[in-house]
Amino acid sequence: MSDTASTLGNLPTGVSHPYTALLKSLPRVADRVLVEAIELPVIATAWRHTIANESRELAALDQATLSNPHFSIHADISRKLGHEFLNRLLPLRDTRILRRHAEAVKNGDAPGSHLIVFGLMLAVFSVPPRQALLDYAQARLPDADSASAIIGNLLDRAA
Repeated sequence: MSDTASTLGNLPTGVSHPYTALLKSLPRVADRVLVEAIELPVIATAWRHTIANESRELAALDQATLSNPHFSIHADISRKLGHEFLNRLLPLRDTRILRRHAEAVKNGDAPGSHLIVFGLMLAVFSVPPRQALLDYAQARLPDADSASAIIGNLLDRAA
C-alpha cells in the first residue's frame, strides 16, 4: 500500500477512507495499454476539470469515456464502482463540483464512471495527482513494476 493510501486508510469510525476503499475494490487487469492509454489520462483530465470547477466538461468526459469502444467491456463495472463511491462521497455535498456531478449522474447526463469519481476524489481530498495515478496503476495492474514504468512514461510525455 502506498503512503497516500496508508495515510488515508481508515476513518476514526473504522470505515475505510473512500480513496483507499476504491483502490482496494478495483479489479486487476493484465491490459497495461488500457490503464496507460485510457484510464490514467481520463483520471488526470477529470482531476483537472474538478479543480477548475468545470462540471459540464466533467460530465462530457464521463460520457466520452464510457462510449469509447476500447473501454466498452469495462463500462458496466466502471459504472457500478463509480455509483458506489459517488454515493460514499455524498456527505460532502457542500463541494459544488461533487454536488453537480452527482446531480448529472442522477439526471442521466453523466454515466458515473469510476475513473471520473476517482478524479473527483483526488481534488476533493487534495491527493497529489502523481501519487494517486501511481496508486491507481498499482491497484489495477498485477505487476508493480509495470505501474511504475507507466507513470514514468506519462511524466516523460508531460515534460
